Amino acid sequence: MRIFRFVLAIALLASSSVVMAKDSDMIRDITREQVDEKALTDAIASRTLSWLTGSSSNNDYMSVGRMANYFGFVGLRVASGHSLSRSQVAKQTLSVLDSQQRNTLLALLEQQKTPFEQVAKSRFAMNRALEGLLIGESISEEEFLELGKRYGQHEAQLGEIIAEAFGKIIQTLTAEQKQQLDAIRYAHLNGKGQELAKGNSKPKIKLNKNDKKELTNLAARFLSWSTGSEAFNDFEVVGKPSQHFGFVSLRMASNHGVKRGQVSKEVMSLLTADQRKVLEQAAKSNIDEFNRFIEQRGKLMRNLEVAQNGQSIETEKVLRYGREVGKVEASMTWSQAMAMLKVRASLTDEQSQSLLSIRNKYTAVGDQNLPKNSVERGRQLYSQCSLCHSDSSTTAPNLNSIVGRKVASDDSYNNYSKAIIDFSGSHKVWTEPLLKQFIASPKALIPGTYMGFTGLRNTQDQQALVDYLSSLN
Repeated sequence: MRIFRFVLAIALLASSSVVMAKDSDMIRDITREQVDEKALTDAIASRTLSWLTGSSSNNDYMSVGRMANYFGFVGLRVASGHSLSRSQVAKQTLSVLDSQQRNTLLALLEQQKTPFEQVAKSRFAMNRALEGLLIGESISEEEFLELGKRYGQHEAQLGEIIAEAFGKIIQTLTAEQKQQLDAIRYAHLNGKGQELAKGNSKPKIKLNKNDKKELTNLAARFLSWSTGSEAFNDFEVVGKPSQHFGFVSLRMASNHGVKRGQVSKEVMSLLTADQRKVLEQAAKSNIDEFNRFIEQRGKLMRNLEVAQNGQSIETEKVLRYGREVGKVEASMTWSQAMAMLKVRASLTDEQSQSLLSIRNKYTAVGDQNLPKNSVERGRQLYSQCSLCHSDSSTTAPNLNSIVGRKVASDDSYNNYSKAIIDFSGSHKVWTEPLLKQFIASPKALIPGTYMGFTGLRNTQDQQALVDYLSSLN
């Protein structure tokens, strides 16, 4: 009865009983969605905002489906005009699969957890290295590329595990199931996916919240991979390579209200011609690297796709291509970071405050991913402070050896406010308790200070930042 209702729903969408999906029937032709210099410039400019004004948890955040994203769902979503819902596609897909096929996906949930965690750790290592650059720590490009190769390898290994499980399911699909999955794809490409839900019951699967989210991700990917083509699998948007700068977090915090083009326009408008040129040159150099990224990624895809035909994936190739993909992505990331740091070094006080003001228009994601170690936690929080308090900045005084230093006494900085100079008459030295009080609310402690930062409300964060500053002595 359930299958009858499902097929009936499909019949309502097309003149024939079952309509097979064709790339030519797409609402949007993904071959025209090419990454060009403008798209890369918009990406780098928007990341300039999110990276220079964000936090570690912002940088670490990644939306569901972005790791080991080799299975064509991004292409399907773009081709649908972004009208399809991952959860809706997943529910419809799960209703087509039989209990044994669904159990294979459930087993995959457990199989991928350890490699998934390894991918996350490798990515976090890259982010910590980038944040080290923000606060003046030393890391070479060669060292960073090695981190990238490790990240790419781990991501490819995760992809192999997923592809193998998907391949097993594909081998067991009946002709009727294949038609139903094709029909789901066709409906979503033509903006009619919503209608499928009317005749399709959802299987009851009890899982915790995180596992439910990941099962949704896997089921949606299975649909796109089992019904798609190489072109869809290879498709990638500008946001995936170099996704280490916190823009995804900013977009999610704004409930998808913030757009790359919009943020780019705001950022570029406050920069000088020379500063804009630095970002534009980085984008120009990224064009060839992006093409290499897609080329190497395509080699990895072809190796994974053999699982669709029941063949064995060559693990050695997975590792090799994964490292190459990671290396190119890391190279793009490095060049973008260097450009953003160069711009930061030339920002005026007014420009820095303008960047913070743009950021404040959007709701920040919490710092739930920060480590428990207080000094490391403070180091990551300090990456936000470094926008104004970097060694080369004239916007604000240097904070090295700030604990125990006389208030308003940095000889290399000559723009202290009258408010803090007056404050230094009654408060001679920056002690840890005084710094903690200042960090909590600069303007409450020193009304009239030039400090634009509103303060850290969380007392643990306040202490962590003070602990890190103490370590700089």
